[in-house]
Parts: sequence; structure tokens; C-alpha cells
Amino acid sequence: MSRWHFVVAFLLQAAHAQIRVLSPDYLVQAMATTKGKIQGSTATFGAPFYGDRVLGRLVWGTSKGHHHCSDEDYDVPKLDVVHSTESKAHDQVRLINIIMVRRGECSFVTKVKVASKKGAHAVIIVDREDSRLTSHDLQNIIVADDGYGNTISIPSILISKFDGAALISAAKKGEAIVELSWNIPTGQVVALDLWMNSAAPDTQKFLKEFSAVRKTLNSVVKFTPHYHVFSTDPALGGYSGLCSDPSAKYCAEDPDGGGLVSGKDVLEEDVRQLCIHEITRIPRSSTIVTEGMPKNPLKQGTPIVFYAEQWWDYVGLLPDRCKVDSDDVATRFGKVCSKALMTEVGIDVVKVDECVIRSKDKKLDSELVNKAWSPRALRVNGWRYKGMMEADLVTRAICSGFVKQPAECEDLLKPRDPVQKYKGTVDGGGISTRFLMVFALTLVMLSFCILWLYRRYLAKTLGFQIREQVMLEVTDAMSGYSKI
Repeated sequence: MSRWHFVVAFLLQAAHAQIRVLSPDYLVQAMATTKGKIQGSTATFGAPFYGDRVLGRLVWGTSKGHHHCSDEDYDVPKLDVVHSTESKAHDQVRLINIIMVRRGECSFVTKVKVASKKGAHAVIIVDREDSRLTSHDLQNIIVADDGYGNTISIPSILISKFDGAALISAAKKGEAIVELSWNIPTGQVVALDLWMNSAAPDTQKFLKEFSAVRKTLNSVVKFTPHYHVFSTDPALGGYSGLCSDPSAKYCAEDPDGGGLVSGKDVLEEDVRQLCIHEITRIPRSSTIVTEGMPKNPLKQGTPIVFYAEQWWDYVGLLPDRCKVDSDDVATRFGKVCSKALMTEVGIDVVKVDECVIRSKDKKLDSELVNKAWSPRALRVNGWRYKGMMEADLVTRAICSGFVKQPAECEDLLKPRDPVQKYKGTVDGGGISTRFLMVFALTLVMLSFCILWLYRRYLAKTLGFQIREQVMLEVTDAMSGYSKI
């Protein structure tokens, strides 16, 4: 398989969202060939209900001409959490509000943000009316973040205009109820592949938060780290600060622009982390055993996973011990600080150095070829993860990937209320209350200081002017006396 075929294969393996129509009955009957099911493409932002199946009523507000891009563009009835009474099957079932919007004119994030403010717990984005894309085509469409997706805490799904037309029509006529679910292939153990940049704040934040979860799941999850490595044309001269040498074969993102840490430093850290994982991982027996299968972890046929506890200790401490913006080489992201941290967590520095020397090019070659669909990407059981890269949400996706959910998942996860906006560790992109209080206090103190200094300056200036005026009057008087 060629490199590009490999990438395309990844793109086709996404954890699909599924909408299943439950009512009205005439719509269910009209969709009998698909058993009422509609496949959609999940947004890369927001919080899908991994592991849960939730029911919701469809809500439609006709756009006034701007494709649901602003609060003023459409109206919806006041949305409260309701209980369906459509049929006995759904009697007294709490329903979330699923607002439907039309694709076009503005970003997906903007549409979902507006709908969320109107009371949506989930959003269905219907493709443009002039689109020819089918449900199958949309499986390969990435519902991308516009850079502000970290403010979104609800899931959203893109569906075809053909499927959307039927849902919109039903919502206009009366109550229409659907079930939302996100399907991930299941296995006795879950395979987790993560693509990252070892110096990027988002990567470091996720690894730090997920470290404790990984330790709990050490016997049931197969984890493989990957790093974003790319090549560029050396003739362009743009490799400075990004690549390991002028050949520009191996390059990485520069985490601080023109700062002290370069892409070359990132590549060296990537290789170190790959070596640390390789050296410290040990086999762990899966606690999930197929019926009739021997429980001895080394017996043939029993699932085996590897767990590198010291690697997780290392990456969990790295952002606090070795800061990208530090002026001190001893505490700055790089080789010196890395060695000190390895020693702190009990990693054999000599073995890691030998591994780096022996296999650096081989490892970088492997990362260069084994690309994902994005520099920050996660794959669960071979399928593309979508949603916030947040420890709790990723854990829910992982736990939904087991044939039989292990006890570890029950310990880690609390039931999620679909009516409540997902909290997780969402960074709303705003300013915290504490920061505002400190800022306000500082501003008041600064104002007092400025006022005090100004009063001193005013008093000094006024005194000088008075003395000068008195001296002028005295001089003038003396001059008159001399003439007499």
C-alpha cells in the first residue's frame, strides 16, 4: 500500500454518527429500507455522546436568508427538556433538543455556537440545498474546527440534504423523535493510537490529564504513540528552525516561533520519547478473557497489552519540569532538562541515549510515513476519533470500544446527563473570574499610584510656579525701587 493510499484508508475509517428515526410513524415507514437509520459525519469539535444512546426531538427554525449564522437569522420555540408522549414506546422519556441548521455562509462552529445559545443539546447540520453529496459521500467530509471550537460543548453532525429534507419536513409538521449514537468498532482490548507534537501545549495538556486514566486502563488498552514529522523542499529555504538539517527531510512544528526551542529540538524529543516508550513498556495481561480461553497471559491466544508506566510519568511531568518558554537551559524543553527528568522518574538515561543513536533515522522515517489525517489525531480500534481532545471524553470513546466493558471503565466514568452541557475541561477561551478580580485589583492599585504621583507632581509644579511668580514680583518691585 502506498503512502497516499494509507492516508486515504485512514480517512475512510471514521467513527460514524448514526441517527435513527423513532417517530413519526409515517417517516419510520418511509425509511424502512434503511430501518430508519441516517449516517452522518461528526464534527471534530464538541462532545459526542460516546457510549450512550440519547433520544431527542428535532427543532427547525426557518432561516431568514443567512443560513442560520446568527441569532437574529432564525427563531425557535422556547426549548425546555420535555417528555415524549408520541407513543407508548417513548412515553415519559426525557428528550434533548436537537436543532437543525443549514450548511453554508459561515463556519460549522458558528452555526453550532448560535444553536447552543438557543438551547440546543445537539445540532444536525443539513447539507446545502444545491449539494449533490450523498450520505456515503459525507462520510469523508471533515466537519472542521475554525479555531474557536474549544468553546463548543455539544455534539454536531453533518447529514445530506436528502436525509435532511425528510427530517425538516417532519419537524415542521409536529413532534419528530430520533436517537443519536456514535459507533466505534469493539474488541476485547482497545487499541489507541495518538499522533502529537511533544512540545505543543495541547499535546502536553492532554497527556498530563490522561496519564492517570491510562494507568487505570493499563491492562486493557494497547497504546501506541506517534509524532507529527514532515518534510519540506530545501530549495525553498524555509527549513530554518524546523528541520534536523539542511536536507529538510525531517521537520517538526516550531513551538515558540523565533524562541529558543526549535523544530530540531522537538524532533530530538520525539525520538527520545519513542525510545523511552520502547524501553520501559512491559507486557500486561488483559483482564478480559474469552470464554474457554486460559487465563495465563503468556498462553497463545490470550490478548496481551504493553504498558510503559515510566513513559506516562515522564510525559505527565514534562510540561512542568521542562518549559518551552524557560530562559534557563536546566528547566527548558530540550536534552539537558530531559535527562534530569528521566533520572527523576527512574528511566535508564544510558539506554535511552543508545536507542536514540541506534534508531533515530529509522524512527523518524517511520513517523514520516505513518501519518494521520491531522497533526493532532487519535484512533480508537483503527477508527478516527472525533470531538474534543479531552481526557474524560476520550475515555468514554475508549470504553465504548470494548465488547464487554471492563470494571476499570465503571470506576473511571460517571453517567453523563445529555441535557447538561458537557463540562470536561473545556477552555471557553474567555477570562476567568479570578483573573478578572486580580486584574481589577491591580488596576485600582495602579490608579491610586498614578493619582498619588500626579498629585505630587502637581504640588511640586504648583509650588515652583508660585515661587517663580513671587520672585518675579519681588524683582519687579526692587527694580522700581532702584529707579526711585
